[in-house]
Amino acid sequence: MRTLKLGLALGAGGTKGAAHVGAMRVLADAGIAPDVIAGTSIGSLYGGIVAVGRSPHEIEDGIRTTPHRDVYAFFRQRLKVRANNRLARMFYEALAGFHIEDLPIPYAAVASDIVAREPIALTSGPIIDAIEASIAIPVIARPVAHQGRILLDGGFWDAAPVNEAYALGADIVVAIEIGQPLQLPERLRTSAVRAASLLDRVSLRRTLAGVPFTVRAVSSELQARRSADIVLRPQIAHLLGNSPSRQVDCLEAGVAAAVAALPAIKALLAGESPVTVAEEYAPQGRMITDPGLA
Repeated sequence: MRTLKLGLALGAGGTKGAAHVGAMRVLADAGIAPDVIAGTSIGSLYGGIVAVGRSPHEIEDGIRTTPHRDVYAFFRQRLKVRANNRLARMFYEALAGFHIEDLPIPYAAVASDIVAREPIALTSGPIIDAIEASIAIPVIARPVAHQGRILLDGGFWDAAPVNEAYALGADIVVAIEIGQPLQLPERLRTSAVRAASLLDRVSLRRTLAGVPFTVRAVSSELQARRSADIVLRPQIAHLLGNSPSRQVDCLEAGVAAAVAALPAIKALLAGESPVTVAEEYAPQGRMITDPGLA
């Protein structure tokens, strides 16, 4: 029986987040359950569903069978889990009634405080509220008032919330990165911030309030953060992958990355392979039906 705690750090990336599900399903098939989960943006949604006790297999089935139009409807209704569309109802049925502090798996959803301009790990309260804040993409979704803060999407600070996974008590952290935080070139930052300041008087509850925050966030230097022990980077085309029609491809890219990393994950959890530097896995995406993945 292993005693080292495994943490998953699941990053932002829109519909490419299906890769998280593929990776978690590989771990589940290998009998490896995460002890803690920290998620940002789409990582907070899929990680939250697992943290409440649902299996990655259930989520995978949903990704494979949900019509593309339902995904578009979820975006059109501002990424609200309580919205009246079929995909939102599926998420709501999985998450309703759960409070983060009572979950079987310790969990954190990372969002952005748009007033303090910093990441915030949400580790208490209704999980739906935390996830709606963490997935609130600026301009698409309105800022979310939660626990005395005004919050938006948490994907501005890290490729994956590794620090938060360690803070939850993980000994070994596997990060799944499906994108990098956007950063403006330095030559554009001053003029961009000056232009964004014209919207500083917009109410923080309005969708436009996300614009000045976003510009300032992508114009700031990223702070150094702790590295994961193992980093999975599923190979997904940046633009082609971020589409509802490519979710299954993204899921299978996550499968390929996790299969490649599985021996190293098992060795670390067994205490057989001390970590000196982070191990990274970014295999070319292969279909789950390939003989090499059977």
